[in-house]
Amino acid sequence: MAKTRKSKRKAEDTVLDDEQAVDQSPSPITKKKHPEPDDEGTNQAISVRHSTIPYNDKQIPCERRGEVDKPALIWTHGAGGGLAAPAASEFADGFSEYSSIISFQGSMNIPSRVKMFHSVIEHEDFDATLGGRSMGSRAAVMAAMQQDRKTKALVLVSFPLVGGKKNDSREQILLELPEGIDVLFISGDRDSMCDLVQLREVIERMKAKCWLVTVKGADHGMGWKPNGSVTAMRRKTGAIAAEWLKARDSEKRYSSLSWDRDGKAGEMVYTDWNASLPAQAEATVGDAQPSTTDLEVSEENKPPAAKKRKRGKT
Repeated sequence: MAKTRKSKRKAEDTVLDDEQAVDQSPSPITKKKHPEPDDEGTNQAISVRHSTIPYNDKQIPCERRGEVDKPALIWTHGAGGGLAAPAASEFADGFSEYSSIISFQGSMNIPSRVKMFHSVIEHEDFDATLGGRSMGSRAAVMAAMQQDRKTKALVLVSFPLVGGKKNDSREQILLELPEGIDVLFISGDRDSMCDLVQLREVIERMKAKCWLVTVKGADHGMGWKPNGSVTAMRRKTGAIAAEWLKARDSEKRYSSLSWDRDGKAGEMVYTDWNASLPAQAEATVGDAQPSTTDLEVSEENKPPAAKKRKRGKT
């Protein structure tokens, strides 16, 4: 069984040697349980088929979910974890309830991750939808731009609009996306690497047609409070993406996901697609403060203030 590396990454753009990539084949099949009933889940098991795809003189570990051989989405994880990272795997679990998905373990080096996308694309004879979370979403955009075939859609979860040592903007690759590619953004309103006001401004300038799901109270790692509902929320974002791929309205491009605290219990609330940003999300845009519990944010990609706090400086 493949060994997964611990999520101790120094920087999303750090160049690692190819020899450090995972090169062992995972076990053939595993089964995962859905969240417990109180997390809006069931006890139904999820089948995950493990396989590998050739990449240079190594192998790319992959996980397949869903019944169809040809996946609806090629998906990859962020910089702070691999295939087993909950923010990536739980999204894939939710997506597989409605459609098929192949997830792959990628290098922490952006150019290498893009090349891995191409290897998976060629192996699957695939030309439809690419996606990923955080660093993986950046790689998906770059891979789509380099494809000979036309990518039809992109699913970008927690796209890091700013990052790097200088907290540089990453909007240019989004602005370069051509017409004809539909883009789904899923982003938390407490994501310290993607201010929603800035993201909406970028969306308005993009040539590609865009949709946005705002996850109210979620940080960069798609975590929110109460913690007991995080798994169900991440799975819901996967389900939303799968349904969006099957049918989307070009006139309704904004939706939101939130936690409604009804007494002690509370419940997850999804606002279906609207022509404008839903009111409950609009009220928080610009007011939300970045969460100090952002997951999968490398030290280099944290805003300067976050670095100083960790080092004990003022």
